[in-house]
Amino acid sequence: MDTPQSIAIVGAGIMGLSNAFTLLEEGHNITIYDPEGFPAKNASLMAGGMLAPYSEIEHMPREWVDAGLEGISLWQKIVNTLPFPVDFKQEGSLFVAHKEDMYILNRFAAHVEGDKSCRRVGAEEIKRLEPQLAERFTSGLFMEKEAHIYPKQAMIALCDFMRERGVNMRQEWADPVELQEQFDWVIDCRGYGAEDSHIIDAEELRGVKGEIVIVRNEAFSLSRPVRLMHPRYPLYIVPRPENIFMIGATAIESAEDETVSLRSAMELMSALYSLHPSFGDARIVEICAGIRPSYTDNLPRIKTDKNMISCNGLFRHGFLLSPFMADCVKNHIEDRQNNFKSSFVGVFDESNDQRDRKKLRSRA
Repeated sequence: MDTPQSIAIVGAGIMGLSNAFTLLEEGHNITIYDPEGFPAKNASLMAGGMLAPYSEIEHMPREWVDAGLEGISLWQKIVNTLPFPVDFKQEGSLFVAHKEDMYILNRFAAHVEGDKSCRRVGAEEIKRLEPQLAERFTSGLFMEKEAHIYPKQAMIALCDFMRERGVNMRQEWADPVELQEQFDWVIDCRGYGAEDSHIIDAEELRGVKGEIVIVRNEAFSLSRPVRLMHPRYPLYIVPRPENIFMIGATAIESAEDETVSLRSAMELMSALYSLHPSFGDARIVEICAGIRPSYTDNLPRIKTDKNMISCNGLFRHGFLLSPFMADCVKNHIEDRQNNFKSSFVGVFDESNDQRDRKKLRSRA
C-alpha cells in the first residue's frame, strides 16, 4: 500500500508509541491521543524494561521466545534511529539463587535445557560477569541473548522524535469508536483503560498490579539484569545509569488502586538486601505500582473490526513484544503478508466483514 493512510492511535503507552513510530517510518499520517500527556504516566513508564524472552518461558509458550528475540532486534534498530540517547544494552541476564532456593533455579533450568544461549555458570563465570556477586553466589544461569532498556528514556525519546517529525499529539481523551469515521484506521492501545472497547473481550481483560522499588546505591554496580529466584514471584534487579537500580515486581490480581502495600515493599527491599549487603545503605528513590492489562492466558492479542485494530493484554511483556506487534499491525494496514515467525499465528481475530480479505499469516 503506497498511499499514506490517516491513522489515529489511542493510548501513549509503549504499545501506542511503538505503533506510532513504526507507522510513521512507513510514511503514514499519525495522530496520537492520551489525556495523560507524552509520555503518559502509566504502567509502561514504570516498567522494568527487561527484554527477556527466556526469563518469561514459564509464563508464555516456547514459540513466543522467537517473537521476543525479534523484539530485541527491533529495539536495537529503533534506538539507533532515534537522535536521542536511550540506555539499551544486550548483555544478557543472570539468574542466581540462595542455597535454600536453588531448587527453583534447577526447576527453571529444565525449561531452557538444550539451548546453547542459556547455560549454567559457576563461581568463576559469575565473577567475570558480575564481580560484586562472586562471593555470594557460586552457581547460576546465564541468558546471553537477553537485553534491557530504560523505559522512561525510551518513551521520552520516542515522544520527542515524533514531535520533531510533526506527529499530531493530542493530550485529550478520545473514544476510538467515534474516531472511525474520521480516520482510515484507528488503533486502540489504551491498556486496562480499554476494557469498555467493543472489540475487546471485556470479561477476559483484567488488571494485574506490579509493584516496584527504585534505589540508588553508590557502592554497587551491575552490568545486566539479575533475577533472584524467589519462592513466591519473579524478582529481578535492573541496573540503570548513575547507580540506580529497579527491583520488581510483584504480580497481584487487583486493579483497584496503584498503591504499594507495606508487605510488598518490605519483601522487595529485603530481597535486594539479601542480594548484596551494600543495599542496606542504599537510598530509596521511588516506590510505585502500575496496572498491567492482561488476558486470562497473560498473552497479548491483536484484534480487528473493520478499520479498528486493538493491541492489548501485554501483561509484563510490553517492552519485549510491542515492537514486534507494531510490525504485525503495519503489515495488516498495508495488506502485506506477515513475514514473522509462527509466534503470532492466530493472534489476528478478523470480523465477518474482513473474512474475504487476504488473511495475514506468519511463515514458519
